[in-house]
Amino acid sequence: MSDTIIDMDLVFADYLLPNQLAEGDLVKIDNQYLTIKTIIESNNGFHLVLLDDFDDEVEAFVLDNDKIEWYVFVE
Repeated sequence: MSDTIIDMDLVFADYLLPNQLAEGDLVKIDNQYLTIKTIIESNNGFHLVLLDDFDDEVEAFVLDNDKIEWYVFVE
């Protein structure tokens, strides 16, 4: 791991609706920090395919009006 990543802190940035999310975003769902791999929109919400710290896939379904915690790394 590079020194840049080690010196960075993970901080809460905002609450986002599912339609504001992008692949690669870091979010917190069910008290777990996950990276968005794929977003699939359906009639009544969004199906998210996420990656955990071990690159294992985790799936979640969120409704259109659910607010998702969005996190970023800062120095």
